[in-house]
Amino acid sequence: MQRSASLPTRRQQVTFAVASVAGGSQPARKADLIEGFITGLHAITAFGDVAPRMTASELATRLDISRAAARRYLITLHHAGYADTDGKAYWLTPKVLSLGRSYMGSAFLPRTARPFLQQLTAEVQESSNLAVIDGTEVVYTASANVARLMSTTLEPGTRLPAHATAAGRVILGALPPAGLDVWLGNAVLTTHTAHTVVDKEIFSAEVAAARKAGYSIVDSQFEVGLRGIAVPIASSNGLVVGAIGISMASAACSVKEARRRCVPPLLRAAAALRELIQDL
Repeated sequence: MQRSASLPTRRQQVTFAVASVAGGSQPARKADLIEGFITGLHAITAFGDVAPRMTASELATRLDISRAAARRYLITLHHAGYADTDGKAYWLTPKVLSLGRSYMGSAFLPRTARPFLQQLTAEVQESSNLAVIDGTEVVYTASANVARLMSTTLEPGTRLPAHATAAGRVILGALPPAGLDVWLGNAVLTTHTAHTVVDKEIFSAEVAAARKAGYSIVDSQFEVGLRGIAVPIASSNGLVVGAIGISMASAACSVKEARRRCVPPLLRAAAALRELIQDL
């Protein structure tokens, strides 16, 4: 199941990270930013399953910029090899994958977690994954597939709404109440199934429950029949930097059985990872 990156809205462009809310680095000064570079990145992420091909006018509408500016961004992407065109519409080329590969090759957490995910999948015979939070979404950055015809693997690069995932709940559980209020103020809890929690008070209570339990289990929050189980990953200084989880079919077993089978191995993997994560 692969979701393309959603186009950032003005509200979603507000920078959010557990580290910064917990007292990490301050946002950059506007004078230090290259606004055109930021818009260029948004031009790339504007493409997706909803808009695989776009004209300059369509990109201008999606980014809320002039048609002339959108045309220059598209021509630049084409010149750099990141887009192709038939003279009217533009679409991304496989070269864009090199951007994600640069992250996967340089990021410490996915590389460190991968052997633990493989061991976890071998033990519980379910797909496992690593997720971090990005604004109001979680991004899956590493995974280990179970050898099964019908897999529930969340491939690296998949983005899902944080409120509809177990990973999102345990990461948000690391925030103090005021930090969670800030996050909820920037989030729109969209309905994806009849089971999706969209009431912010109920969601806040469920995040608190996940924090107290040390894990989260969600069923059919984003997709009917899909269950997610996750525990937070903390660095050696106690800062939550992501979540390690298991995805499985809801029909595979009861919630009670899933908790018995999956939560202890997840907690062991998270504890082992904590010993290796020194400075994230």
